[in-house]
Amino acid sequence: MAKPYASVIIRLLQSHALYTDDHPYWDLLQKHERAVRAHFEDIGVEVELNANQGYARLVQPERVPDDEDAPLKLLRRIPLNYEQSLLCVVLREWLEEHESSPTAGSLRLFVTRADVRERVELFFQQQPNQKAQLSRLDELIGKLESHGFLKTTRRDDLRPDQTQYEVKPLLKAKISLSKLEEFRLRLQAYVESV
Repeated sequence: MAKPYASVIIRLLQSHALYTDDHPYWDLLQKHERAVRAHFEDIGVEVELNANQGYARLVQPERVPDDEDAPLKLLRRIPLNYEQSLLCVVLREWLEEHESSPTAGSLRLFVTRADVRERVELFFQQQPNQKAQLSRLDELIGKLESHGFLKTTRRDDLRPDQTQYEVKPLLKAKISLSKLEEFRLRLQAYVESV
């Protein structure tokens, strides 16, 4: 018979992250946290739970090359292309600004497609027409949604620029402040070389 928290384990394996609004999985994780952690520890994977930021994610330590007893890599690293990385950095900076703003009423950051386009259009090569540019932006947003960095909270098919997304705090775990600064320096060097 399956354990009462089996669906949480399956969900974490599928998405590698849970958020407070992932019902009923978040509630089950809270209720069975110790058992869920024990399950993953048995296979060399850690559950990183950040209740303040409202997420839990799976983390697997790097495998030591000479350690024959180390478990195989379960969690794959997802390589991001230049545009995806750039959008992640822009969103991460935006999160930092939002959280340090005294006027922010919530830790959650909500943005529209128009907001995102305004922030990134300077960095992307201009497409021959605006429709192609918006299509490319939608592809990038979709990719970051599939990685769990963005979540559509309000879709507006009549006015797509008003479609709203939540920038998920998992982005902070993936891009630390030191990595953010490193990427800024690399981006600056890239811009100067072009």
